[in-house]
Parts: sequence; C-alpha cells; structure tokens
Amino acid sequence: MSHRIETKVSITAQGTCLARTVSYYEKDSNYKSDDYVAPVMGPPFLGFLAKHDFSRKLLKNCFLKAPGNYEYLIARTKFIDAMFKNMGGNVEQIVVFGAGFDSRAIRFQKELKNATVFELDAPVTQQAKRERIRGANIQLPENLKFISIDFNKEAVSEKLDEAGFKQNKTCLFLLEGLTMYLNQTSIDQTFQLIDQYTGQDSLIIFDYVSASMVRQEQLQNDPQVIKHYQVLAKAGEKPGFAIDGHIQDFLAKYNLALMEELDSVKLAERYFGEEDLGLLAKKFRIITAKKSG
Repeated sequence: MSHRIETKVSITAQGTCLARTVSYYEKDSNYKSDDYVAPVMGPPFLGFLAKHDFSRKLLKNCFLKAPGNYEYLIARTKFIDAMFKNMGGNVEQIVVFGAGFDSRAIRFQKELKNATVFELDAPVTQQAKRERIRGANIQLPENLKFISIDFNKEAVSEKLDEAGFKQNKTCLFLLEGLTMYLNQTSIDQTFQLIDQYTGQDSLIIFDYVSASMVRQEQLQNDPQVIKHYQVLAKAGEKPGFAIDGHIQDFLAKYNLALMEELDSVKLAERYFGEEDLGLLAKKFRIITAKKSG
C-alpha cells in the first residue's frame, strides 16, 4: 500500500467516486447507476459538471478516457450493488477493505439492518469521506463502524478486534479495487485473516488483475493505457500485484471456493449488451468466493 495515502486522499478512491458520480447522471440506462451519494462525496464543481451532458462528456474525456476504464468501474459497481441488494439476513458482519467513498452502508440500510458494517481505510481518506457526508447532512447508519488504519504499520486483526468484530460469524468481505495495490505479503495476510476470522459460508468479493493479460503487447503499448498508469504512478498508487494461473488454485490456499468469475467479456454482455468493455478492462476479473473449510 502506497505511503502517499498516509498524507493525501487516495487518487483511486477519488477516481472511482468520480466515475460513480458521472454514471449517476447518465441518460443511457446501461451506463446509469444508482449511487445517489457519490455526487456529494466529490468536489462540488465536479458534481455540478456531471449533471450536464456536455460537461459530463468532458469529464469522461479528461479523467476516465483509458479504454474500458469507465465501463469497468460502472460494471463493478453494479455487480457489487446487486450483491448487497440481495443480501440475505444470515450475513452478520460486513468488512469493506480500502472503503474509499463507498456508500453502500448508507444506500442499503434496509438490506443491511441486521449486520454490522466495518469500513477500513487510511485516516486521511476516511476523514475526507466523513466530512463530506456530514456536510451533506446525510445520516450515517448506527450499524456502520469506521476503522482508521495505517496498512503499512498496523495489523488489521488488531483493529477489527478493537472495533468489536466477532470471529467465526457469517461475514462478507469486500475488497473492491484493492488487491492490485497490495504486495504479496499483504495479500497473504489479508486472505489468511479472512480464513481465520470467518465462519462457514462467509463470502468474499474482490477483483484482481490477470497476470497473463497484463503481458499482452496491445495492453502494454496503448498510449491511453500508458498515460493512465503514469498518472497512478505519479500519485504513488501504481498497481503491481497480479494473479497468475487458475484463480481456483489461489483461492484454495485460503479455504475459499469459487462461486463466480466475471471477465470483461461477461461484464460487457451482462451490463452493456456488448462484446467487450475495452482494452484496459481486459486485465480485470471480479470474483465471488465462499468459505469452504
């Protein structure tokens, strides 16, 4: 995890929030999402620009133009939103790693009323989120707990214990847009914690980068993709971790069983009625897995 996020709001969290803001004001139903909270969590002038067709297009061209980037963020948001909408009452605890400007604890209060939601993030990003929500006079649900954590120096297990997390319960762990920014040690520690702390039938949703797709020449040489990574690198949030080989082998190490894997082709078909999302999205996979042992 980058040291930058210790002092500044995460640029990837802001980018995802911007994509959701723009998506909320889209006219095309394929592109429109339901995140009505996102517009108040970003800079007010960006929320204003997102409301209007011309300036909304300008925002996409300026900040979200890497091919497939915007579409992937929309599809990922819609997929996870659907999981929360259909959340069964048996899920007792939800842990959102690197929550950024995630608003699901607010938007799905009814569905999550019987669960405790823990949001973990760097203090600066989390404080910015709380201030913007407070400024918009949005009431936070009583079952939401914020956990500020320095991922480089503090143990997630200790922070969860301090916040009242109960082990061996049926849980949902969400790692949205996170694994690619962790190193191998952090990946192992995170997934081992999920294995050790959760009860049978607990779920995990995460996305990851396919190492085989990253090696493709087309992805490496596209000017807009290169520019996208340069911006992330300059901000200290360049992705690095990728999974090679079969995802089932990765999951098995942590007693997890694959339920669903969605690549850019499946996401494009499900949410846009298209053949693919775009070049940048080809490297991503979204996983739903269940605790199996």
